[in-house]
Amino acid sequence: MAHRLHAVALNMEGKTASQIANVLKIHRSNVSLWLVHWKQHGLEGLLEGHRNGRPPGISDRQRHALVDILDSGPVAYGFTSGVWTCPMVARVIENEFSITYHPAHVSRLLHDLDFSVQRPKKTLARANKTLQSKWVRYRYPNL
Repeated sequence: MAHRLHAVALNMEGKTASQIANVLKIHRSNVSLWLVHWKQHGLEGLLEGHRNGRPPGISDRQRHALVDILDSGPVAYGFTSGVWTCPMVARVIENEFSITYHPAHVSRLLHDLDFSVQRPKKTLARANKTLQSKWVRYRYPNL
């Protein structure tokens, strides 16, 4: 706050943003931003505010609609798979809400919506358990 007030005082003395930045040993763009805030909002504009980051891409109402879609299942939405994947959910979000999500970020969104990651076991559909067991016990050690 002291730097900001000092910058405003130097500006009132007729110093430019570059000169103020050199005196305060800070970047010129910060000084310019502080002066704009000072002119628009006065002393309130110089106060350190809450930084909440980038706003969420999907609203609460859209989240509830997405939960309803996901609860109904991928087949009901028109997919052939019986399990939701992140790329599929990203496609649903883009189709329904015109918001683009990267599949990696969809997993965070799903976690926030209390969905858990389910990874299916990979098994052979027509495998004979007895023959597999014999192969693992006798053939595999000899390889």
